[in-house]
Amino acid sequence: MRLLIASALFCLLLTSCGPTVIYEQEYDIVESGWTYADSLTFDFNIEDTTLTYEYLLDLAHSTYFPHQNFYVNLHTRFPSGQRSSQQLSLQMADNFGQWYGDCSGERCTLSIPILQKARFKSAGSYSLTVEQHTRENPLQSINAVGLRVVVSE
Repeated sequence: MRLLIASALFCLLLTSCGPTVIYEQEYDIVESGWTYADSLTFDFNIEDTTLTYEYLLDLAHSTYFPHQNFYVNLHTRFPSGQRSSQQLSLQMADNFGQWYGDCSGERCTLSIPILQKARFKSAGSYSLTVEQHTRENPLQSINAVGLRVVVSE
């Protein structure tokens, strides 16, 4: 009985660790590739403006992806209706071609922090749109793109 209670408490401790995820969504990219027209929009709500947050862009890609990095355009819409845009290089491998993240077989997954320790001025509905911005249309070997918004620790 004591072993059962100790095991239950240990499992509870394991599940309570880690950042608090307030939003998570993933889009699968079709096998034919990620085109310029395939914008990915993530809509989420920020309720507590006293906390700090992080955006984590989660990528799944093939080990056959031919580049060390690729560019995306990020467009943010705020509750006020104001918009901002920026271009970002997503680093996927080091200078020697070793993939960042975890690889198993021919598939790698990587979580890239794209915004850290951010405070939001107002509560409400936000959106982040991600567009691939490379010289290749469609961009091959990207399997999925996701966004997680977590409370910073």
